[in-house]
Amino acid sequence: MSDDSMTPEGGDEPMTIAEICAAHGVSRQTLHTIRANPDSGFPAPVPAGGTTRLRYPRRAVADYFAANPLRPGRRTDIHGD
Repeated sequence: MSDDSMTPEGGDEPMTIAEICAAHGVSRQTLHTIRANPDSGFPAPVPAGGTTRLRYPRRAVADYFAANPLRPGRRTDIHGD
């Protein structure tokens, strides 16, 4: 019996911003907007040895996107706004 809880896909291995964008279908700009808002509830980065890149706990990020599904923006090209 394999234990998926410790694999990068199933465990809590820290993820980079690029990995978050790819896994959850968001742009870097959208992710920055979410992270910059202190009221968003996005998880805090965790220290990762050997790098200066911010990394975030995989499970906490998945929980955040599950609780806060993305909504497409309003189309301004057809509404004339």
